[in-house]
Amino acid sequence: MSDTRFPREERLKLRNRIAHLFETGRRFSEGPVQVLWCLSSWPMERSAQVLVGAPKRRFKHAVDRNRFKRLLREAYRLERQDRLASCPPILLGFLYQGAPHMDLATLRSHVAAALGRVSAEAQKASAKS
Repeated sequence: MSDTRFPREERLKLRNRIAHLFETGRRFSEGPVQVLWCLSSWPMERSAQVLVGAPKRRFKHAVDRNRFKRLLREAYRLERQDRLASCPPILLGFLYQGAPHMDLATLRSHVAAALGRVSAEAQKASAKS
């Protein structure tokens, strides 16, 4: 049975790592989700550490921001199964930029496509270095 939890070790919380992700990370958009990622130079227990966010400029109410962060975490948790297992350690950021009405199934498909792309690009980047 696969691990479907979202443990603390997999959450990106340290300021220096978050700053490193935003300064040196690569960006692309997959539907309503902007994805940031970079290879991690720090030792990690899991294959990835993930940051989720929803901008205050776009969603004025905290209830809306929290809802989209919860949906992003859930979509990642359900879609990460074997996609990141063969990757080198990476830092990931998911920023929701879309419309204020999005269901989990649609968001889940966008996160799955983003994880596939990140996995492929991370393997290429680690092979070069």
